[in-house]
Amino acid sequence: MSSCAICESIVSLNSGILLNNVEICSDCKSKLDKVYRGFSLNSSQFSVHQAKRLLKKERNVRQFKTDVLKINPSLSDYSGSALWDIFETIQEDKLIHIVFGKHRQRGYGTFVSTDKRLIFIDAGTDEIIFKEVVALEDMSSIDFSPLTNIITVSISSRVIEITLDHPQYGLPFCEAVRQFINNSRKINTTEVTAILDLVERLGKLRQSNILTEEEFLQEKAKLFSKI
Repeated sequence: MSSCAICESIVSLNSGILLNNVEICSDCKSKLDKVYRGFSLNSSQFSVHQAKRLLKKERNVRQFKTDVLKINPSLSDYSGSALWDIFETIQEDKLIHIVFGKHRQRGYGTFVSTDKRLIFIDAGTDEIIFKEVVALEDMSSIDFSPLTNIITVSISSRVIEITLDHPQYGLPFCEAVRQFINNSRKINTTEVTAILDLVERLGKLRQSNILTEEEFLQEKAKLFSKI
């Protein structure tokens, strides 16, 4: 009996066939069907490497679902496909917080904060609809009012308001975003201070003629490019 090219378990009935007649077990085939609709019908078009990448993505999605429900258990009624779409939306971003609510101008959707941006999307349809995307660096403030159950995001040109169905997650959402931004600023300040200290040391090496003027300027430019 042959072994699965992915997990090395014994291949039995209902196995799958990949490109070049490579066999995979029924368990791996079932997992791949969940990741890629219709995989079984087109499995012979996938290489082992492609199949392994899909399974890795499936594990990442499962971890993402766990993280989402840990942050906000009220989203437990989200379908697997909706959470998959949200995962696809944030891509390589790090999830900070997530809530469901109603945008004042653009209706209901999911409000997601990541380490790079705030995204308001409708992931409940056949396609992902981006209703709002705001880079964290463009945001001047974010607050939650327990009296109105509204998250207010202020940017230079306008104000965004999201009314929550589950207001108990409003304050944690805003606090998580503010804390992340504050921590990021502290890290940036520390990095800048360290770079300026290195530039000062380079200056002393130049004064001592250990570095030439050209070497000093080159090294200085490299350090400032990191700020």
